[in-house]
Amino acid sequence: MRKFSVLVVKELRELITVQMLLPFVIVIVMFAVLGNVVGEQGDKAQHQVRTIMMLDLDRTVSSAAVSDALDSAGYEIAVVDMGSAEGIPDAMREADQQLAVMIPEGFESGLGGSEPQEVQTFVALENFSFTAAIDSGTLSAILDAVNSSISDSLILAAMPDASPSALKRPVVGVEHVVIGDRDALASVGEVMGFITQQTTFIPIVLFVVIMLAAQMIATTIASEKENKTLETMLSMPVSRTSIIGAKMVAASMVALLSAVAYMYGMRSYMDGLTSGLGAGGSPFGAGGEGEALSQLGLQLGGGDYAILGLALFMAILVALAVAVILGAFAENVKAVQALMAPLMVMIMIPYFLTLFVDIEQVSPVIKWLVLAIPFSHPFMTAPNLFLGNYAVVFMGIAYEFVWFVVLVVLAGRIFSSDRILTMKLNMGRNRFPGIGRGRRAS
Repeated sequence: MRKFSVLVVKELRELITVQMLLPFVIVIVMFAVLGNVVGEQGDKAQHQVRTIMMLDLDRTVSSAAVSDALDSAGYEIAVVDMGSAEGIPDAMREADQQLAVMIPEGFESGLGGSEPQEVQTFVALENFSFTAAIDSGTLSAILDAVNSSISDSLILAAMPDASPSALKRPVVGVEHVVIGDRDALASVGEVMGFITQQTTFIPIVLFVVIMLAAQMIATTIASEKENKTLETMLSMPVSRTSIIGAKMVAASMVALLSAVAYMYGMRSYMDGLTSGLGAGGSPFGAGGEGEALSQLGLQLGGGDYAILGLALFMAILVALAVAVILGAFAENVKAVQALMAPLMVMIMIPYFLTLFVDIEQVSPVIKWLVLAIPFSHPFMTAPNLFLGNYAVVFMGIAYEFVWFVVLVVLAGRIFSSDRILTMKLNMGRNRFPGIGRGRRAS
């Protein structure tokens, strides 16, 4: 056991270097900073007092309702006086304003005649970021509110005893969401938004961490072969199974730490993004808690997070086992990139499919092909936990474990042979050996 721990420490020292830690720390800090910056900018854009130019050619009670709605929304109104809307773009440029609205002449009389009236809005785009769309969205919401208010007034004027809301929406839908044996009064859009918010960053983090860990251990083995240090290690009085195990334990520890850090950074980024752009975090209130979520069972407990962590960790172990085998075939460090392509394909297929497609709804052939890939199961773990499909989750973890055992046995056989020092893939070189020999002969 002491020899094994010495090997693990040795592998950790080789893996945890300044060159590895520096980009790792930069990425984590970048996620957190970006999330805070986006959140602050979005929050600032939503709450800062904005000036909007207003040209009112009607000057009636109805046009004043538009002005009142803009004032209630927190806009500072800059009244302009000109004969038509044609000069508004130039006036916006001269005053360095981004927003303007124009109410046409005859606005109120046209409404009284039951004719739809146009209110022209102008939005000057200085960039194409997400925050640039906040003002245009706010203006649309204000016009909807004005429409609702004026239509209520018109309905009451024509039918004093009528209910404007009942006339405008004679049929009101009451949504029920049913998940398994649970049901609750909730909006399907809100439930889906909450689930998406909670599970989107998990596949992204898993993809990044798996590729990072696999690349790391495969590069280490290839480097040892290239530098001839693998020969010295294999000649030591230590079983080769211990050597493989030490490499995988060290790499898995680094990968697990990376997963936790990346998930924290990505979660900070997603929280800043959603809160800053008006999503407000969870649609059910602060912290994603609410009566509807409780009734539907859409809250993961400590045990659920432990199961999710186990599924992610097993996926990392499977990737490491594959990387050990691929690294054994690498002639040098440069060859690792090409050899990692099969692993990348095995991860990308379930990654994209599980993000956009319900595996249960695709054809049986595609479904079983995807399920045969061990990396499909951790991508589907979080949704299955929300649905209470624990049997499916544990079967996926067991399937990953079987893959891990088989790959470790295969890697042990490869390392138990002295061919580990010489085995390599040709990768397409010397495809025309006769040409080379002919040149040397000449």
